[in-house]
Formats: sequence, structure tokens, C-alpha cells
Amino acid sequence: MTISESKDVIDEIFHPGSIAVIGARSNESLENDGWVSRLIDFGYSGKIFPINPKAGEIMGLKAYPNIKDVPGPVDLAIFNVPFRVSDQVMSDCASKGVKFVHVYTAGFSETGKPEGIRLQNEIERIAREAGIRVIGPNCMGLYYPQGGLTFGRFLSRKPGTVAFVSQSGASASRVVAQGNERGIYFSKVVSYGNAIDLDGTDFVEYLSTDPETRLITSYLEGVKDGRRYLKVLRECTERKPVIALKAGITEGGSRAAASHTAVLAGSEIIWEAFFRQTGVIRVDDLEELLDVAMAFIHLHRPAGRRVGIVGRGGGLGVVATDMCEKAGLKVPPFHPDTQTRLEQRIPDAGTSARNPVEPDKGLAAWAAFYEEGLKAIERDPGIDIILTHLGIDIYGGTGQRLNQSLDETISILLKLSKQLSKPLVIVLYAGGRAETINAVLQAQQKCLEAGIPVYPSVPSAAKALSRFIGYHEFLDRKASYSK
Repeated sequence: MTISESKDVIDEIFHPGSIAVIGARSNESLENDGWVSRLIDFGYSGKIFPINPKAGEIMGLKAYPNIKDVPGPVDLAIFNVPFRVSDQVMSDCASKGVKFVHVYTAGFSETGKPEGIRLQNEIERIAREAGIRVIGPNCMGLYYPQGGLTFGRFLSRKPGTVAFVSQSGASASRVVAQGNERGIYFSKVVSYGNAIDLDGTDFVEYLSTDPETRLITSYLEGVKDGRRYLKVLRECTERKPVIALKAGITEGGSRAAASHTAVLAGSEIIWEAFFRQTGVIRVDDLEELLDVAMAFIHLHRPAGRRVGIVGRGGGLGVVATDMCEKAGLKVPPFHPDTQTRLEQRIPDAGTSARNPVEPDKGLAAWAAFYEEGLKAIERDPGIDIILTHLGIDIYGGTGQRLNQSLDETISILLKLSKQLSKPLVIVLYAGGRAETINAVLQAQQKCLEAGIPVYPSVPSAAKALSRFIGYHEFLDRKASYSK
């Protein structure tokens, strides 16, 4: 099969005209979550065929005892059955002429048990001989908001431009849910599990030219064909950034990967070379994956790595400086003219006009400083990025005063973000009080809607910025090599 044909196949999987849910629960309802109710509630517009030999109707739809009894074609079948009958179900799908199968069922080679391994080999054989393309087994399958496909009832129906390709079903669910909370929305998501047929390489290759996807993110434990994966990712990163969490690097993690999706995870040295050669952006956990994605969604490329830091608390500023430089950013002294302008705005003792800048105490004073202070920092020829950290947990006050002061500060930052030519990044420390957490969440929502990335800590912001800039530097190096 050619690359073009493979991409066409995967595009069909995301656009099925009909879906059969094999093993649909007879008691499904919108309150009692199941595959049929998910599809209906999420707005899937194609035909749905519940398969259950003990039910006549499910969610108002006629149920069939066997997929072979369904009148008309079935594009996609979802296996929600015990793994012990999966081979018979696959045979029935082959007889019916089903195009695609999503084996949600687990219990196969990932268990290491002979029966699970035998059944996985058998369903792979049947599918291959029948020409059925398979996602799974042991996976959550597809999430495609624009097409009404989902593996979770309460995920957003709002489509975005970020794709996520994951061997892990739980990771797929978590990334989508937490991403939605942080204003990140997805074009297409796939959890592919043990990958007896289609794997991460196939999906990344497809997404590399998918017009609905601008950014590809990934969780992987291992790959079947390392050479092909390397080739596909090298080509992909020339078109679109790819952010990847590679799990199973340590000895213990490698064992866990083998028991999770039955893959060989590979060594740290090999994967480090892979990331260096391909330009894939490596992250250490799912939170960092979302942090970096947020930078790509909201920021334009800065001229360099030099950061101007603004925030109350001299010690916090020192720590912020260390965190930025450890992440690979630079925190240079401000130009003397910039310091002079800043000193006119913060004349009080206990403050600083150097880099980092420490304005006067309290959110109200910060708001007054930001109006002109950030413009002065932006004009500094030695600064490329502005990062401001707000310690709401320490200096925010309480009750209505807290909300009012924070609203004023955020409103000024939102206004300034439209005027500043250099990227602006905000860090909001929430602390542990419910009051400050709620205030920060509301402020975060306003910032994200305005296109300003918000982070919970300076280290998370600094790492994301460094990864973001590093990708563009990789493209520059690659372009210079080709000249």
C-alpha cells in the first residue's frame, strides 16, 4: 500500500458512515454511559447498529443479534466484548465485509499469558486475510469532535487544531480533558493500544498532511518499525511541530511498557539520538506536553531566548531567574535606559528595576506599574520575551478585594498584550486556598480566551518556552544545512 493509500484509509476511519457496537449494553441510557449513548449524545450523524443477542432495542435503535444480521454495509465495528470471543467476532466482521475495527477489548498479549497472545495472533490473522484495518486491541479508539466520534461522554465537542496520538487510553482521555480545561482543543485523537495493524507511525504520517491539524502531540512506549518511524517523523517535523512523551525509558518503565501494550521500549541513548535527529520536541510528562502545546497555540516566535521577568518578591525573582536559565533561557541585565524608565515607576525601597523587575507590593500597585513598565521592557533591545509571575497566593488579599485587584491586573495585561510586539507569558501562583484557586482559574480563562498562555509555575513556563524556541532553532539549522 502506498503512502497516499494509507492516508486515505485512515481518513476513512475518521469518517465512517456507519458504526456497529458489538456488545452494546441492553440497559444503556444517557445516564448509564456506553458506546451507543456516547455516539448519540456526541452528535454522530451516521448510522449506529447496536449488536446484542439479548436485546431488541437499545437507545431507541433496533438491536441485532449478530453483525451479520445488519442490513446494509458497516464501515466501523467497535468490539465491546470479552476477549475470549474476540476471534469469533472478528470472523463475523470478516463475513460481513466490515472495513474497520476498533478492538476496545483488553486481555491480549499485554497480559503475557498464552491465551491472550494466541487470541491476539488469531484476530490479527483473520483481519489481515479479510483486509480489515484494525485499531487496537486494548485501546480507547477515536476522538474526533468535528465528526461526532468520542471515547468519553464529557469531552468537549469544540474542534481545535491539536492532534494527539497515544498508545495509552488513559493518557488520551487525560490529555483531552486537561487540555480542554486549559483552552486546548483537538482536531483528532487516537488511542491505538497493542497496534496489531495501524500504529503511531501510520497516524502521525496521516496527520502530517491533515489540513485540520497544526500541531501533533504523542504518547508512545515503543514502535514496531524504527527505521520507518524515524523517516516519517523527520519529514513531519519539517511541516508541523511534534511534541512527544516517550515512556518506558528506565528499566522499570520498560517492564511496565511491556505489560501495558506489549512493546519493546528501547534504550535512553537510542531515543535521545532520535529526538536530536528528528526535531521532535521531547517532554517528560503529560502536563509538560500541554504546557508546550499552549506555547505553540498562543505565541509567535521570539527573536531569541532573552527573558525580561516581572514579579513581586525578590527571592521569587531570583528563583525565577535560576529556573529560566536552567531551562536554557537567558535573563540578561536591562539596558540602562530601561532601568531608568522602570525606576521612575517603582521608586520605593524594597523594589528593583533590574532584571528581574520587582514592582511595589500588592496587585493594585502591579496594575499601575504594568501600564508603562511592560512597554519599557518591550523597548529594551536585549529582551525577546516578557514573563510576569503573579503571587496571588501571597499578595492577593481576600474576598472582593482579591477578585477586584486581580481583575484590574489581568485587564491591563490583556490590553497590553494587543499592543506588545514581543511575546507575553503569565504565571499565576494559586496557592492552596479555595478562594485563590477559584480566582486564578477565572483569570486563566480570560487570558486564554485572549490568546495569552498561562502557566502554574515559572519552571513550567520556562521549559515550555525553551522547547518552543528550540523547535524553531532546529528548523533554522536544518535549513542552513540544506543550502
